[in-house]
Amino acid sequence: MKHPRFSSALLVILMAFVIISCSKKEEPEPAMGDQVAGTYTLTKVSLGPLGIDYPYTDPSTGVKSSGKIEIAKVADDKATASITFIDTDKAGKVTEDKTSLGEATLKKAATGEIEAYSGTTKIGTYSNSVLSLSFVDPDSKLLVTITGKK
Repeated sequence: MKHPRFSSALLVILMAFVIISCSKKEEPEPAMGDQVAGTYTLTKVSLGPLGIDYPYTDPSTGVKSSGKIEIAKVADDKATASITFIDTDKAGKVTEDKTSLGEATLKKAATGEIEAYSGTTKIGTYSNSVLSLSFVDPDSKLLVTITGKK
């Protein structure tokens, strides 16, 4: 004859084991290089206090300007970037100007943002599909900020 307390206790332990073993396991966070890699649509370029929202149409010429930032993973904590400015004239002719922005080291900030560094200088941040890159223009000595959205 079975002891009823033993059977119910065994059933509870077995069910707890099944629930625990079937619970969803946390996925590891993707590498920083994977998180930032991709193509971003240019949304704003600022030079010091002046900023232009993109896409932009020059009212005097009708030329439409847009752009994209492309980030490629080099390693889990490194990425390269390039920016392409795209102009389309009234006749529909497209002109592209692509510039390599070089390689950056990626670090996780306490806020959860991913920061990009060139040496010890912070040159960018990534958070919630928004990328912001900053540098000082060598000619004007003003801060240039480029923003894009994935």
